[in-house]
Amino acid sequence: MADTAPLKKKRRGGPRRKTGWFNYTCKSRHSRCDEKKPVCSNCERLNLECKPSDFIAPSTYSIAVNITQLDSKTDENIPSTNASEEPNPTTITTQPEHSTLLPNPEPASTWEIFKTHIPGFDLISDDSPPTTVLSNLILPTPAPAPPFPPPTRSPSVAVNLTPESVHLLQTYLRTVAIYQDLTDFSQTYQLHIPRLIPSSPLLYHCICALTAKSLARVRSRQNASWEPVARWHYGEALRQLIAALNGPCQQHCLTATIVLSAYEIFVSLGQEHRRHFLGAYALIKARGISAQSAGIDGANFWIYVRHEIGVALATERPLMLGPDEWGVKFEEEETREDVLARQVLWILARAINLVYGEDGETDAGKGRRGEMLTELEEWRAGLSESFAGIPYGEEDDEGFRKVYFTVTAAAAAAFWYHITHILLYAEPTLQDEAYIDHIQDQAMRAANVVISDFPDSFRVFATHGLYYAAKHITGIARKARLWNIMNDVEAQLGYHTKTLVKRLQELEERGS
Repeated sequence: MADTAPLKKKRRGGPRRKTGWFNYTCKSRHSRCDEKKPVCSNCERLNLECKPSDFIAPSTYSIAVNITQLDSKTDENIPSTNASEEPNPTTITTQPEHSTLLPNPEPASTWEIFKTHIPGFDLISDDSPPTTVLSNLILPTPAPAPPFPPPTRSPSVAVNLTPESVHLLQTYLRTVAIYQDLTDFSQTYQLHIPRLIPSSPLLYHCICALTAKSLARVRSRQNASWEPVARWHYGEALRQLIAALNGPCQQHCLTATIVLSAYEIFVSLGQEHRRHFLGAYALIKARGISAQSAGIDGANFWIYVRHEIGVALATERPLMLGPDEWGVKFEEEETREDVLARQVLWILARAINLVYGEDGETDAGKGRRGEMLTELEEWRAGLSESFAGIPYGEEDDEGFRKVYFTVTAAAAAAFWYHITHILLYAEPTLQDEAYIDHIQDQAMRAANVVISDFPDSFRVFATHGLYYAAKHITGIARKARLWNIMNDVEAQLGYHTKTLVKRLQELEERGS
């Protein structure tokens, strides 16, 4: 009797991937990886470095989620807005087993929490400048704490860890924390924040939420099971934040708000996301935190600044916290790369507020642009030549050439130095025909930094500036190369870039 069993349909594109191992080298070359370890066949044949992604690696941790329950919604899953009903902030209710895990309905945001629980916050509209209202807010005064709380011999453990949460915390240290510390050689988020997690349910849920969201965004179809986990921790973190804001102990509120803001903007950047920074802005203003603050407060200030810069560039609007309010005091002949990167951020923020502010297109504004360009070059002249990086290899077909930096923070500083030039030359419109050649030079130099082999933490932070390099660089092949880099950031690291790429392609179609 003839065998009538149907033939198994052959899958297009080769066999399905068997593991979560992620080869960045093959991905960047758009080649299929056979996942052989420690060196895949492609890299072995071509004598290339077989390099896994070092930012958000796809998780090998297995989660069993009951998919039929994902649409279930009960009142007990909704974050309460009554402070008296909140759990004790010194204890934690651990999540149920994931076979019965019910994700919260989309919970309230940090904006809604501050609006509900801080008197006067509801007076702020989406479009109004927040400075006057927020400067007059009165928040409960937290108990004083040292910049870096020393570890105790017998820490008060207030969280009940699970294998899953331990995986998230370990992943956080290898990935998200490194991004947060990009311009902080003290490694506050890698060394000091983790010490606080065992005694702080608020920070515990914040860190788990952000890391799970990051994992869910990388190869989202395969890692979809992390999404309900992220939402569950996010909802719990918001509950803890409400309790902390209404209680006497607020020392972790700013850190929590910074982390939750990162969670909220991770998947998109738009006009409405300006609101997500208002909570952190209020705490920074109320506590008198500035560029001169030390310890965790200082680290939080500079992470907040980076977040604001990203949203300001994406929305083409000035920063809410103006650079004149930062309280910067930089020493001359500075050599630390993290401090140099912060200096560039200060200059960049001033440029953003100028070009997208009321005076950006006036004669007075054009005069200030020239003064700022002079200041930028004087600042650059005081640095060593190594700040510019060392070109290596040959130019590729698009004319790009890789650049080597000994320290990632120096690469970030150099990149933003070039982008600041582009903003002053050409945003929102070209200021002078004589700038055209200068714009191309700066765009090429910025692109050379981005195409080089740098950690993923830099690639994420560079995305917003790369938009402007791609916008002004000439040649469709060059533009497409930069579009692909931005697309890779979302595909490999989960950080939203799709909107920016679409905007660039629309500009090209219109011939702008």
